[in-house]
Amino acid sequence: MKLDFPTLYIVILLNSLTLTVIWGAIAHVHRNIAAARHWLGACILTTVGGGLLAMQGDGFSLALAISGNALVIFGFGLVWIGVRSFYGRSGGWWTSALVTLVGVAVLTIVRDSSEARNVVYASGQIVLVSLASFHLLFREERSLGAWVAALAMIVGILGQGAEAVMNLMRIAGVLSDVAYYDFAAFCLLTIIFGAVVWNFGFVLLAIDRLRSELAALAVADELTGLPNRRRFVEIATAEALRAVRSEKPYSVLMIDLDDFKAINDICGHAAGDAALRHFAGSAGALLPAQATLARLGGDEFCVLLPETAAREAAAVADQLVRGFHSADFDWKGEKVALTASIGVAEWLPAYGADPATVIEKADAALYETKRSGRNGYSIFCSKAVKVASNSNQAAGSLASGTETRRLICQ
Repeated sequence: MKLDFPTLYIVILLNSLTLTVIWGAIAHVHRNIAAARHWLGACILTTVGGGLLAMQGDGFSLALAISGNALVIFGFGLVWIGVRSFYGRSGGWWTSALVTLVGVAVLTIVRDSSEARNVVYASGQIVLVSLASFHLLFREERSLGAWVAALAMIVGILGQGAEAVMNLMRIAGVLSDVAYYDFAAFCLLTIIFGAVVWNFGFVLLAIDRLRSELAALAVADELTGLPNRRRFVEIATAEALRAVRSEKPYSVLMIDLDDFKAINDICGHAAGDAALRHFAGSAGALLPAQATLARLGGDEFCVLLPETAAREAAAVADQLVRGFHSADFDWKGEKVALTASIGVAEWLPAYGADPATVIEKADAALYETKRSGRNGYSIFCSKAVKVASNSNQAAGSLASGTETRRLICQ
């Protein structure tokens, strides 16, 4: 099958134009995906470059050939840069520019040889597409989109490799022009096909990324970045199942910020939001590494302490109360006093694999803390008598002397 190169350039141009429209829409709607803008740029450059090459018609124009090939080669560099960007890596610009400039320099030297020009054109693409496919394949985790894009790139590389080899054979005089044109169209069509398919792979990558982000949003609190109620229940359920199997307890802390409504009413909701973020940061720094801190809603937080009995959980609660009480919270240059009330409960075998019971007990202990003056913690236990300690004795080194520690026993 014979297909003249001007026609192929038009096919490449129309293909690139189609992909430009697609990536333009994706980049506009999903502006958080920086790679989409690079892939859009790649499509624009290959579209313009293909247009310049098609303008040559059956003749040859050095200016059109050099400018068109330079844009197309650098467009493939943007494909690689986009892949790097998608996986959180910068760079690739200088390498892409260098490959393009080398290609332009060699094209200028071999301008009178169509065979040599084809070798340069194909080689520039092969180098940059190979870098992109390498980056996709040699990763610890490869999604379906990465496989599709990488395999399509390999198809394009093989086609362009065959194109380069055949043109070298023409230069060496071992392949006639007739024999070359019998296969040249197939070689160039592989890059067209490959480009369509690897862009489809990129679309799959973008969809996976968006789906992951949506899944993360479904289980994360937007304000603080902490796990939300749904995610906390999932983690607590898994921990409860582990506790049932191992009979090693875990503990839950229920936490409320004291007088939080007053902060909103006096300082405004922006101050309230800042206070919640302040607590999330302060508590996160004080908690042990294995703990899970979540925001259940409003000013209500919850902590899961795996393989932790009530005594150890009380020590964590005490540290939280003291640490948060002493952590400065500045709002517009003024210090705002913040304290927290905590309820502590330990899982017991009788509670089973449902974390709801231990959460309920921790909430009851929290209520006791708030009823008794706030800025402290209370522990829920299952003994038959009630025990309460003096609040000032429990305050320890706390300067204000207002911390409470109570055992609510049933």
